[in-house]
Amino acid sequence: MVFPPFPFLSYFPPSRHKLIQRNFFGKKDWGKDFMEDTYGKILWEGYGLKYYGGTRTRTGLICKTDVGLRELKKARSRREDLLFAHEVKTCLYRNGFSALSLFYTAQDGQPFFAWDGNLYLLENPMPTKGLEEDQADDFVAGAALMGQMHRAAAGFPAQEGQEERPVLWQRRYREFVKIRRHMERQGKYSPLDLLVMRHYGTFAPRAKEALKTLEDGGYGGIAHGQKQAGTFCHNQFKGSNLCRKEDGSLWVGGFEQCTGDIFAVDLAAYLRRFWRKVPEEREKLEEVLAAYEGERSMAEAERKLLVPLTAFPEKFLRLVHESYNRRRVCVSPAMEERLADAAAEESHMGDLSQALERLF
Repeated sequence: MVFPPFPFLSYFPPSRHKLIQRNFFGKKDWGKDFMEDTYGKILWEGYGLKYYGGTRTRTGLICKTDVGLRELKKARSRREDLLFAHEVKTCLYRNGFSALSLFYTAQDGQPFFAWDGNLYLLENPMPTKGLEEDQADDFVAGAALMGQMHRAAAGFPAQEGQEERPVLWQRRYREFVKIRRHMERQGKYSPLDLLVMRHYGTFAPRAKEALKTLEDGGYGGIAHGQKQAGTFCHNQFKGSNLCRKEDGSLWVGGFEQCTGDIFAVDLAAYLRRFWRKVPEEREKLEEVLAAYEGERSMAEAERKLLVPLTAFPEKFLRLVHESYNRRRVCVSPAMEERLADAAAEESHMGDLSQALERLF
Protein backbone atom coordinates (compact mmCIF):
# COMPACT_ATOMS: atom_id res chain seq x y z
CA MET A 1 0.00 0.00 0.00
CA VAL A 2 1.27 3.45 -0.93
CA PHE A 3 0.63 6.22 1.59
CA PRO A 4 0.31 9.92 0.67
CA PRO A 5 2.94 12.23 2.20
CA PHE A 6 2.23 13.98 5.50
CA PRO A 7 4.29 17.05 6.49
CA PHE A 8 4.29 16.13 10.19
CA LEU A 9 6.37 13.03 9.46
CA SER A 10 9.42 15.25 9.22
CA TYR A 11 9.30 15.53 13.01
CA PHE A 12 10.04 11.80 13.34
CA PRO A 13 13.01 9.65 12.28
CA PRO A 14 12.54 7.99 8.87
CA SER A 15 12.54 4.55 10.51
CA ARG A 16 9.18 5.38 12.15
CA HIS A 17 7.36 6.76 9.09
CA LYS A 18 5.81 3.47 7.89
CA LEU A 19 4.52 2.64 11.37
CA ILE A 20 2.95 6.08 11.81
CA GLN A 21 1.32 6.01 8.36
CA ARG A 22 -0.04 2.49 8.78
CA ASN A 23 -1.58 3.24 12.16
CA PHE A 24 -2.88 6.63 11.08
CA PHE A 25 -4.90 5.15 8.22
CA GLY A 26 -5.81 1.84 9.80
CA LYS A 27 -6.70 2.71 13.42
CA LYS A 28 -8.18 5.54 15.42
CA ASP A 29 -5.73 4.97 18.26
CA TRP A 30 -2.61 5.09 16.11
CA GLY A 31 -0.94 7.44 18.61
CA LYS A 32 -1.31 4.83 21.34
CA ASP A 33 0.30 2.18 19.16
CA PHE A 34 3.11 4.56 18.30
CA MET A 35 3.84 5.09 22.02
CA GLU A 36 3.68 1.33 22.60
CA ASP A 37 6.38 0.95 19.96
CA THR A 38 8.44 3.64 21.68
CA TYR A 39 8.18 1.95 25.08
CA GLY A 40 9.24 -1.32 23.53
CA LYS A 41 12.31 0.25 21.96
CA ILE A 42 13.32 2.00 25.20
CA LEU A 43 13.07 -1.22 27.20
CA TRP A 44 14.85 -3.33 24.61
CA GLU A 45 17.61 -0.95 23.55
CA GLY A 46 18.07 0.55 27.01
CA TYR A 47 17.70 -2.45 29.28
CA GLY A 48 17.55 -5.55 27.09
CA LEU A 49 13.95 -6.31 28.14
CA LYS A 50 11.01 -7.44 26.03
CA TYR A 51 7.84 -5.36 26.37
CA TYR A 52 4.44 -7.08 26.48
CA GLY A 53 2.16 -4.12 27.23
CA GLY A 54 1.65 -1.72 30.06
CA THR A 55 -0.69 0.27 32.30
CA ARG A 56 -0.39 3.98 32.98
CA THR A 57 -0.16 5.22 36.57
CA ARG A 58 0.25 8.63 38.23
CA THR A 59 4.03 8.29 38.17
CA GLY A 60 4.72 6.43 34.95
CA LEU A 61 4.00 3.20 33.08
CA ILE A 62 3.83 -0.25 34.68
CA CYS A 63 5.35 -2.51 32.02
CA LYS A 64 4.97 -6.25 31.57
CA THR A 65 8.37 -7.58 30.57
CA ASP A 66 10.05 -10.95 30.17
CA VAL A 67 11.47 -10.61 33.71
CA GLY A 68 8.31 -9.37 35.43
CA LEU A 69 6.77 -5.96 36.14
CA ARG A 70 8.84 -2.80 35.89
CA GLU A 71 7.89 0.90 36.12
CA LEU A 72 9.17 3.15 33.34
CA LYS A 73 9.20 6.89 34.05
CA LYS A 74 10.27 9.93 32.06
CA ALA A 75 12.67 11.85 34.27
CA ARG A 76 11.85 15.46 35.13
CA SER A 77 15.24 16.12 36.69
CA ARG A 78 18.64 16.97 35.26
CA ARG A 79 21.20 14.28 34.52
CA GLU A 80 23.42 15.33 37.45
CA ASP A 81 20.45 15.28 39.84
CA LEU A 82 19.57 11.74 38.77
CA LEU A 83 23.15 10.59 39.31
CA PHE A 84 23.07 12.14 42.79
CA ALA A 85 19.75 10.45 43.59
CA HIS A 86 21.17 7.12 42.42
CA GLU A 87 24.17 7.53 44.73
CA VAL A 88 21.88 8.39 47.66
CA LYS A 89 19.60 5.40 47.13
CA THR A 90 22.53 3.03 46.68
CA CYS A 91 24.06 4.23 49.95
CA LEU A 92 20.78 3.89 51.84
CA TYR A 93 20.18 0.39 50.49
CA ARG A 94 23.74 -0.67 51.30
CA ASN A 95 23.21 0.51 54.89
CA GLY A 96 20.06 -1.58 55.33
CA PHE A 97 17.28 0.82 54.31
CA SER A 98 15.26 -1.27 51.86
CA ALA A 99 11.97 0.71 51.84
CA LEU A 100 12.80 2.14 48.40
CA SER A 101 13.30 1.10 44.81
CA LEU A 102 16.72 1.38 43.17
CA PHE A 103 17.13 2.62 39.61
CA TYR A 104 17.89 -0.25 37.24
CA THR A 105 21.16 0.28 35.42
CA ALA A 106 20.85 0.62 31.66
CA GLN A 107 23.06 -1.35 29.27
CA ASP A 108 25.40 1.64 28.97
CA GLY A 109 26.04 1.55 32.74
CA GLN A 110 23.98 4.64 33.62
CA PRO A 111 21.05 4.67 36.10
CA PHE A 112 18.86 6.05 33.31
CA PHE A 113 18.47 5.65 29.56
CA ALA A 114 18.69 8.58 27.13
CA TRP A 115 16.23 8.35 24.24
CA ASP A 116 15.09 10.97 21.76
CA GLY A 117 16.25 13.89 23.92
CA ASN A 118 14.71 12.57 27.16
CA LEU A 119 15.97 10.56 30.12
CA TYR A 120 14.02 7.51 31.29
CA LEU A 121 14.18 5.69 34.63
CA LEU A 122 13.33 2.05 35.30
CA GLU A 123 12.36 0.88 38.80
CA ASN A 124 10.32 -1.77 40.54
CA PRO A 125 6.66 -0.70 40.67
CA MET A 126 5.66 1.46 43.63
CA PRO A 127 3.00 -0.04 45.94
CA THR A 128 -0.36 1.28 44.82
CA LYS A 129 -1.87 2.37 48.15
CA GLY A 130 -0.61 5.83 49.06
CA LEU A 131 -0.37 7.24 52.55
CA GLU A 132 -3.57 9.21 53.13
CA GLU A 133 -2.08 11.76 55.57
CA ASP A 134 -5.52 12.46 56.99
CA GLN A 135 -4.64 11.63 60.60
CA ALA A 136 -1.73 12.22 62.95
CA ASP A 137 -0.87 8.50 63.06
CA ASP A 138 0.09 8.65 59.38
CA PHE A 139 2.64 11.35 60.20
CA VAL A 140 3.92 9.41 63.22
CA ALA A 141 4.60 6.44 60.91
CA GLY A 142 6.11 8.72 58.26
CA ALA A 143 8.40 10.44 60.77
CA ALA A 144 9.70 7.06 61.96
CA LEU A 145 10.44 6.08 58.35
CA MET A 146 12.24 9.38 57.79
CA GLY A 147 14.38 8.75 60.86
CA GLN A 148 15.35 5.32 59.52
CA MET A 149 16.15 6.80 56.12
CA HIS A 150 18.33 9.56 57.56
CA ARG A 151 20.17 7.16 59.84
CA ALA A 152 21.05 5.00 56.82
CA ALA A 153 22.87 7.94 55.16
CA ALA A 154 25.94 7.27 57.30
CA GLY A 155 29.07 7.38 55.17
CA PHE A 156 27.45 9.15 52.23
CA PRO A 157 30.20 11.28 50.64
CA ALA A 158 30.06 15.01 51.32
CA GLN A 159 28.68 17.06 48.43
CA GLU A 160 30.71 20.11 47.54
CA GLY A 161 29.32 23.15 45.78
CA GLN A 162 25.64 22.59 46.60
CA GLU A 163 23.83 25.65 47.89
CA GLU A 164 22.76 25.39 51.53
CA ARG A 165 19.24 26.35 52.55
CA PRO A 166 20.11 29.61 54.41
CA VAL A 167 21.93 30.90 51.32
CA LEU A 168 18.88 30.26 49.14
CA TRP A 169 16.55 31.80 51.71
CA GLN A 170 18.75 34.85 52.15
CA ARG A 171 18.42 35.47 48.42
CA ARG A 172 14.65 34.99 48.60
CA TYR A 173 14.44 37.51 51.44
CA ARG A 174 16.48 40.12 49.54
CA GLU A 175 14.28 39.61 46.47
CA PHE A 176 11.18 40.08 48.63
CA VAL A 177 12.49 43.41 49.97
CA LYS A 178 13.46 44.53 46.47
CA ILE A 179 10.07 43.63 45.00
CA ARG A 180 8.26 45.61 47.67
CA ARG A 181 10.44 48.68 47.01
CA HIS A 182 9.74 48.38 43.30
CA MET A 183 5.99 48.28 43.98
CA GLU A 184 6.21 51.42 46.11
CA ARG A 185 8.15 53.31 43.43
CA GLN A 186 5.64 52.25 40.80
CA GLY A 187 2.87 54.11 42.62
CA LYS A 188 -0.09 52.03 41.43
CA TYR A 189 -0.93 48.57 42.76
CA SER A 190 -2.47 45.51 41.19
CA PRO A 191 -4.49 43.07 43.36
CA LEU A 192 -1.36 40.94 43.56
CA ASP A 193 0.72 43.92 44.70
CA LEU A 194 -1.80 44.72 47.41
CA LEU A 195 -1.63 41.14 48.64
CA VAL A 196 2.16 41.33 48.89
CA MET A 197 2.06 44.72 50.62
CA ARG A 198 -0.57 43.52 53.09
CA HIS A 199 1.61 40.64 54.31
CA TYR A 200 5.03 42.26 54.00
CA GLY A 201 4.93 43.64 57.54
CA THR A 202 4.41 40.12 58.92
CA PHE A 203 6.57 37.92 56.73
CA ALA A 204 9.60 40.16 56.11
CA PRO A 205 10.48 40.50 59.84
CA ARG A 206 9.81 36.79 60.39
CA ALA A 207 12.09 35.82 57.50
CA LYS A 208 14.84 38.13 58.74
CA GLU A 209 14.58 36.76 62.28
CA ALA A 210 14.61 33.14 61.06
CA LEU A 211 17.79 33.74 59.03
CA LYS A 212 19.49 35.34 62.02
CA THR A 213 18.45 32.44 64.28
CA LEU A 214 19.82 29.91 61.79
CA GLU A 215 23.16 31.71 61.75
CA ASP A 216 23.29 32.19 65.53
CA GLY A 217 22.17 28.59 66.07
CA GLY A 218 25.22 27.23 64.29
CA TYR A 219 23.65 26.00 61.05
CA GLY A 220 27.01 26.15 59.28
CA GLY A 221 28.79 24.07 61.92
CA ILE A 222 26.01 21.48 62.03
CA ALA A 223 26.00 21.26 58.24
CA HIS A 224 29.77 20.75 58.18
CA GLY A 225 29.60 17.99 60.77
CA GLN A 226 26.75 16.16 59.09
CA LYS A 227 28.38 16.33 55.67
CA GLN A 228 31.49 14.72 57.11
CA ALA A 229 29.41 11.93 58.66
CA GLY A 230 27.01 11.58 55.73
CA THR A 231 23.82 13.53 55.05
CA PHE A 232 21.21 14.27 52.41
CA CYS A 233 17.79 15.91 52.18
CA HIS A 234 14.96 14.12 50.35
CA ASN A 235 12.97 17.37 49.78
CA GLN A 236 9.80 15.57 48.64
CA PHE A 237 9.01 13.38 51.65
CA LYS A 238 5.21 13.54 51.52
CA GLY A 239 2.07 11.55 50.82
CA SER A 240 2.45 11.32 47.05
CA ASN A 241 5.85 9.67 47.53
CA LEU A 242 4.91 7.53 50.54
CA CYS A 243 3.03 4.28 50.05
CA ARG A 244 1.75 1.60 52.41
CA LYS A 245 2.47 -1.97 51.39
CA GLU A 246 0.10 -4.89 51.96
CA ASP A 247 1.95 -5.85 55.15
CA GLY A 248 1.40 -2.33 56.55
CA SER A 249 4.99 -1.16 56.19
CA LEU A 250 5.83 2.09 54.40
CA TRP A 251 7.81 2.63 51.22
CA VAL A 252 9.30 5.90 49.91
CA GLY A 253 9.94 7.09 46.37
CA GLY A 254 10.55 10.44 44.68
CA PHE A 255 14.28 10.76 45.36
CA GLU A 256 14.88 12.72 42.15
CA GLN A 257 14.76 16.09 43.95
CA CYS A 258 17.13 15.25 46.81
CA THR A 259 20.12 17.44 47.73
CA GLY A 260 23.06 17.35 50.13
CA ASP A 261 21.44 19.57 52.77
CA ILE A 262 21.05 18.68 56.47
CA PHE A 263 18.47 16.30 57.92
CA ALA A 264 16.63 19.03 59.85
CA VAL A 265 15.49 20.63 56.56
CA ASP A 266 13.61 17.44 55.70
CA LEU A 267 12.11 17.10 59.16
CA ALA A 268 11.03 20.76 59.33
CA ALA A 269 9.23 20.46 55.96
CA TYR A 270 7.48 17.33 57.18
CA LEU A 271 6.38 19.03 60.41
CA ARG A 272 4.99 21.94 58.38
CA ARG A 273 3.03 19.43 56.30
CA PHE A 274 1.69 17.75 59.45
CA TRP A 275 0.61 21.12 60.84
CA ARG A 276 -1.24 21.96 57.63
CA LYS A 277 -2.85 18.58 56.88
CA VAL A 278 -4.24 17.62 60.31
CA PRO A 279 -4.96 20.89 62.17
CA GLU A 280 -7.41 19.12 64.49
CA GLU A 281 -4.60 16.90 65.87
CA ARG A 282 -1.81 19.43 66.33
CA GLU A 283 -1.46 18.41 69.96
CA LYS A 284 0.32 15.27 68.64
CA LEU A 285 3.29 17.29 67.41
CA GLU A 286 5.47 15.93 70.20
CA GLU A 287 4.49 12.38 69.24
CA VAL A 288 5.58 12.95 65.64
CA LEU A 289 8.93 14.31 66.85
CA ALA A 290 9.36 11.37 69.22
CA ALA A 291 8.75 8.91 66.37
CA TYR A 292 11.59 10.49 64.39
CA GLU A 293 13.98 10.59 67.33
CA GLY A 294 13.12 6.99 68.15
CA GLU A 295 14.99 6.10 64.95
CA ARG A 296 17.58 8.90 64.84
CA SER A 297 18.40 11.02 67.86
CA MET A 298 19.15 14.75 67.50
CA ALA A 299 21.48 16.95 69.52
CA GLU A 300 19.89 19.96 71.22
CA ALA A 301 21.42 22.43 68.74
CA GLU A 302 20.02 20.54 65.77
CA ARG A 303 16.62 20.26 67.42
CA LYS A 304 16.49 24.00 67.99
CA LEU A 305 17.10 24.66 64.29
CA LEU A 306 13.60 23.31 63.65
CA VAL A 307 12.19 26.57 65.06
CA PRO A 308 13.60 28.93 62.38
CA LEU A 309 13.32 26.25 59.67
CA THR A 310 9.56 26.05 60.21
CA ALA A 311 9.14 29.80 60.79
CA PHE A 312 10.71 31.01 57.54
CA PRO A 313 7.80 31.84 55.13
CA GLU A 314 9.42 29.97 52.27
CA LYS A 315 6.28 29.15 50.32
CA PHE A 316 4.95 32.70 50.30
CA LEU A 317 8.31 34.21 49.28
CA ARG A 318 8.78 31.61 46.55
CA LEU A 319 5.37 32.35 45.03
CA VAL A 320 5.98 36.11 45.22
CA HIS A 321 9.22 35.53 43.30
CA GLU A 322 7.43 33.37 40.69
CA SER A 323 4.53 35.79 40.19
CA TYR A 324 6.78 38.83 39.93
CA ASN A 325 8.97 37.16 37.30
CA ARG A 326 5.91 36.15 35.27
CA ARG A 327 4.26 39.55 35.48
CA ARG A 328 5.42 40.66 32.05
CA VAL A 329 3.82 37.59 30.57
CA CYS A 330 0.68 36.90 32.55
CA VAL A 331 -0.49 36.83 36.16
CA SER A 332 -3.75 34.93 36.37
CA PRO A 333 -6.41 35.02 39.09
CA ALA A 334 -5.27 31.50 39.92
CA MET A 335 -1.84 32.88 40.89
CA GLU A 336 -3.50 35.43 43.17
CA GLU A 337 -5.48 32.63 44.79
CA ARG A 338 -2.34 30.53 45.29
CA LEU A 339 -0.55 33.46 46.90
CA ALA A 340 -3.48 34.20 49.21
CA ASP A 341 -3.62 30.52 50.24
CA ALA A 342 0.14 30.54 50.88
CA ALA A 343 -0.21 33.63 53.07
CA ALA A 344 -2.91 31.93 55.15
CA GLU A 345 -0.79 28.80 55.43
CA GLU A 346 2.33 30.69 56.50
CA SER A 347 0.32 32.49 59.18
CA HIS A 348 -0.36 29.12 60.79
CA MET A 349 3.30 28.12 60.51
CA GLY A 350 4.14 30.89 62.94
CA ASP A 351 2.08 28.94 65.48
CA LEU A 352 4.09 25.79 64.67
CA SER A 353 7.46 27.42 65.27
CA GLN A 354 6.18 28.84 68.58
CA ALA A 355 4.93 25.38 69.62
CA LEU A 356 8.37 23.91 68.85
CA GLU A 357 10.07 26.68 70.78
CA ARG A 358 7.99 25.82 73.85
CA LEU A 359 8.98 22.14 73.51
CA PHE A 360 12.69 22.92 73.31
